[in-house]
Amino acid sequence: MEKFNNKIEKHLELSEISDMLKEYKEYYNVYRRLLLINMVANGESIAKASKNINISRKTGERWVKQYNENGVDGLFSNYSNCGRKSYLTDQQLKELNEIITGNEEKYNLKDVRNLIKEKYGITYSEKQVWVITRQKLNLNYGKPFIKYNTRPKNPEEDLKKN
Repeated sequence: MEKFNNKIEKHLELSEISDMLKEYKEYYNVYRRLLLINMVANGESIAKASKNINISRKTGERWVKQYNENGVDGLFSNYSNCGRKSYLTDQQLKELNEIITGNEEKYNLKDVRNLIKEKYGITYSEKQVWVITRQKLNLNYGKPFIKYNTRPKNPEEDLKKN
C-alpha cells in the first residue's frame, strides 16, 4: 500500500478525504477522526494534529493506526461488544416466546419472571423481565381478563338482533 508520508497509509486521495469531511460534518466522532487523518496526510505531525483537535497524542496515534489497518471503516466506532451479555441464549428466548404466545394461558410480568426462574434457573428483576418481554420478544401490553360465565355464547349476533 502506498503512503502519504511515513505515518499514514494512502487508502483515499486527499480530495476524497475532503469530500468525506463535508459528508460527515454532522457526525461529530467520525468528522474529528477524518479531520485528524486529513491533517496528518497533509504533513502535520500526529502530536500537533491531536492538539489541534483537542485529543491526546495517544488517541491520535490510535486513530491513525485504526485507519492504516482498516481504512475508512477503522474510523467508525464499533459498539458491538458493549454491555453485559444476556443470561438467556437466543434459543432460550425463542423457546420462552413460544411458551408465552403458544398457550391460551395469559402471562403477566410476575408469571414470566417465575417461568424463567423455574425453567432456566435465572432470576431477573421485574424491570428486566419487562425489557425481555416488551423489547426483545416484542410482545404487547395485553393483560389477562376474566371470562364471565354469564356472557352469551354469541354476543355479536345478540347485539345485531337488538
